[in-house]
Amino acid sequence: MVKNNKNLPQTLVLLDSHAIIHRAYHALPEFLSSKGEPTGALYGLCSMLMKIITDLKPDYIVACYDLPQKTFRHEAYDGYKAKRAKTEDALVLQLKNSRQIFEAFDIPIYDAPGFEADDVLGTIVHQINPVRSREGSQRPSTSNGINIIIASGDMDTMQLVDDKKVQVYTLKKGINDTILYDEEKMIDRFGFKPKLLPDYKGLRGDPSDNIIGIKGIGEKTATNLIVNFGTIEEIYKQIKKDEKVFLKKGISPRVLELIKNNEEEALFSKTLAKIRTDAPIDFKLQEKTFWENADLKKIEIMFLVFEFRSLYSRLKSFFEKKQNPDLEEFSKVLGSLGPRTPARPLENSLNQDSVNQEKLQETAIALWLVNSDITNPSLEDILHYANTSSFEEAE
Repeated sequence: MVKNNKNLPQTLVLLDSHAIIHRAYHALPEFLSSKGEPTGALYGLCSMLMKIITDLKPDYIVACYDLPQKTFRHEAYDGYKAKRAKTEDALVLQLKNSRQIFEAFDIPIYDAPGFEADDVLGTIVHQINPVRSREGSQRPSTSNGINIIIASGDMDTMQLVDDKKVQVYTLKKGINDTILYDEEKMIDRFGFKPKLLPDYKGLRGDPSDNIIGIKGIGEKTATNLIVNFGTIEEIYKQIKKDEKVFLKKGISPRVLELIKNNEEEALFSKTLAKIRTDAPIDFKLQEKTFWENADLKKIEIMFLVFEFRSLYSRLKSFFEKKQNPDLEEFSKVLGSLGPRTPARPLENSLNQDSVNQEKLQETAIALWLVNSDITNPSLEDILHYANTSSFEEAE
């Protein structure tokens, strides 16, 4: 919500749009509009966006995108992401159409030729937060009192975590099970600070991006090296100083030889894994907050265009109550899309054939969105979850 106390830090949510849409596309069943166009990933994006708004209550939201052309990483390394399958046409179309969703929500979009969405995210973080130079001086911040939360399904962005000033809100499974990583949680998970994640990938590699690292070094060894010696540069500095220290820390002679013989590969892999903070963008916060910009009519129209009737009906019922809804009410409406109290088993349920099949399919998808443990929900699952014997009430 808009914070009345101007001394309180405001929250900016940065959306890793491609990662979220990819996750939704693979998490949800195929869903087609009346025109035969795929919309499942877009429905998932809307649901995730509403969950973010409800959970995080941001003052500002920004969407960051990849562009279709090659990036500087592809130019530096022909094998970058080379093992990934070609993006399916259904996903390509939804990635293109997803921009309409952000436009309806009045969420600005940032992208940069030759850079990935992660680099755009990193650049925005860099432009907002003060950073210390090697001499210890501090670059002025473009905006004071801003806490940043990066929403992503991609673990790469976790290298940007900075105490509680920059956190990552990511997906554990499906598109409903989420976790918010600050620096403490990041250390609990990986054993080292966020800024060392590129070093970890430089040693271990990253199969998803086809970053090789040092072949023969796995997660445990990479973690051991970083925890005990720090960055890749510091590791090689220590090797040249006294390599026996590595043996004392449990690094086998075989692994030590692998490290010694692959310095160039490790450093290059780290470069590929490191998020850039110099994408050619000039980030500026909107003059009005997300809540002040929100135009529910535009969102309604977008829901109708994509035939998201269950989302539209909830907003429509809200509009019937008030012509000029306040922001607190808006938040409650979005929050109503979350899960309800689990029900007791029902003794009697409707016949599935007696229910409108289009509405049943849409409601089943909505249930999966709020509870990813329920796969391919039946009518009985829907009624049980909504604690009702009426499908109309369950909708």
